[in-house]
Amino acid sequence: MRHRVEETVYAGDRIPRAMTRLEEIARNLADLKAVIGEPPRSAKGAVAVILRGRSAVDVLVIERSEREGDPWSGQLAFPGGRRSRADRTLLDTVRRETKEEVGLSLSRNARLLGSLPARAPGNRVEWVVVPFVFSLTRAARLAPGPEVARALWAPLDEMPLSLHRAVIELPGGDLEVPAFRVGGMPLWGFSFRVLCDLFDLVGWPGTEGSRRSVLANPR
Repeated sequence: MRHRVEETVYAGDRIPRAMTRLEEIARNLADLKAVIGEPPRSAKGAVAVILRGRSAVDVLVIERSEREGDPWSGQLAFPGGRRSRADRTLLDTVRRETKEEVGLSLSRNARLLGSLPARAPGNRVEWVVVPFVFSLTRAARLAPGPEVARALWAPLDEMPLSLHRAVIELPGGDLEVPAFRVGGMPLWGFSFRVLCDLFDLVGWPGTEGSRRSVLANPR
């Protein structure tokens, strides 16, 4: 099992304030909230789409550790997980899970920008998950826990350039799916759809034609 003990989030005393792109994302999320309202309280879990602003905007992605019996082990995802009985709100859930998985306190080191539409992972329509979007506001360090093999920052607006169809090996057979390429691995499924929702909201950087082709073409 690979386990990276510690990784620098930002080399400096304070992350520069999120520039034009982050403010654009915040405005669009506020507009979305005015249309769809608050996240559903019945949601079973939450994930954190964590952004940081440097010369460009990066998004935090984790690779889950290989765990026997875990269907999502070894895959790319966002920090987050199931709501526990001790969590009063879904924000409590996402803050707790992010702290446990990557050692990052969202309360101290990030600003909540808003949330994307709730989605159900896979075919479990009753298991709704809310993606919350955050931007870093100060220096911090990542310390991945045992459930995380590695944590990496990926340039947000370069992701659409990696859009492709990936073949995923599953116990029931191979599955061909649209995906982004991050750290040499496909980011697909629920996490892929979350990023698609974000790009649909704030714009797909220069790949409209290829996006339609990859998402529509089963081959």
